[in-house]
Amino acid sequence: MARVVSQVDAKNSWEESQHERAKASSRRTNLILGEEKMILRVAWLMMVLFLALIPDSGWSHHGGVSLALGPGSPLEANSPLTLPEGGVVVSSRFEQVQWRKWGRFEPENKDSFSFFNLGYSYGITPWLMGSLFLPYNVKRQDTLGSLDGIGDVKVNFSLGFNYNPQKGWSLNSMEDTATTLEGSGTTYFAFIAGATFPTGKWKEKLGGEIDPGMQPGFGSPSFNVGFAASRQIWGPFSMTADMGYDVFTEREHFKFGNEFRFNLAGVYELWGKPEAFVNKIDGILELNLLNVARDEEFSIKQQATGGTILYVTPGFRFSFPSLQNVNLGIGVKLPLAKWLNEKRDQQGAEGLEKFRLISTVSVYF
Repeated sequence: MARVVSQVDAKNSWEESQHERAKASSRRTNLILGEEKMILRVAWLMMVLFLALIPDSGWSHHGGVSLALGPGSPLEANSPLTLPEGGVVVSSRFEQVQWRKWGRFEPENKDSFSFFNLGYSYGITPWLMGSLFLPYNVKRQDTLGSLDGIGDVKVNFSLGFNYNPQKGWSLNSMEDTATTLEGSGTTYFAFIAGATFPTGKWKEKLGGEIDPGMQPGFGSPSFNVGFAASRQIWGPFSMTADMGYDVFTEREHFKFGNEFRFNLAGVYELWGKPEAFVNKIDGILELNLLNVARDEEFSIKQQATGGTILYVTPGFRFSFPSLQNVNLGIGVKLPLAKWLNEKRDQQGAEGLEKFRLISTVSVYF
């Protein structure tokens, strides 16, 4: 009898302990500040949607570059699809940024930036693709003029693999490359890694001063790693998600803040007719989360830099198979929410755009 009572007492004590732990956990959760809580909720929501793509088995400073390989591809999010061995895609991307202006920065408001990227992607094997991007940047500032020139050349490699419920996991084969997601039942993945090289100007003066954010180039190498996934959800609707981290290196005691990106895109086929001149029109809607760390000078984190921004990017993609498989994408990227470190002093920083107009063109050979 005493043993039974002892077991009951132990059980009650354990339940009370668990209850107290739950209360303590609840109190700690309630201490989270409002803005931090909002950021966590946004990141968690995007992560949950990203995980929905996985099968149920056991540069913001200098414009964006994304791998868009044709029909069904998003605008900002990287596609995980690879090219067949020997396959070539030549692509271009144009991004126009218009900045919000404030009287307290007159007459030196940053006005607009224009980014142009020419890309070349090559299928080394069905599961390994290499890409080379050559940028040209123009940055304008009220009364002070503009700086323009070739930016930093970027090299990327994508290792593609997939999961099929009938076949399991495998590296991409010829039949898995640059394919449509519709009806395949396959989820596509890719590990992405690359680097930029300091080929652009980075010590040009504007108004008698050198502003790192106004330079065509970074002045030092940077490195990036990422992961992408894509899957048909139902019928004409597919989703793509990717995350990436860019690390910038120091030069002459200055370093740009590292960047973390998380993109989630839905692509819906609005119209399709195989024999038509425009044989497919896709509607695109993306959420783009960007976190920028503070810039550093002499290892000291700089004020009026860095923050977190959530963008929304609606757009369209048009396919022209009779024109050497030309594919055209257009969209507008709008800041939906932002948590900047010193918003009042960050004119010309990510999150304080009026808009970013994006267009992409790719040709498959």
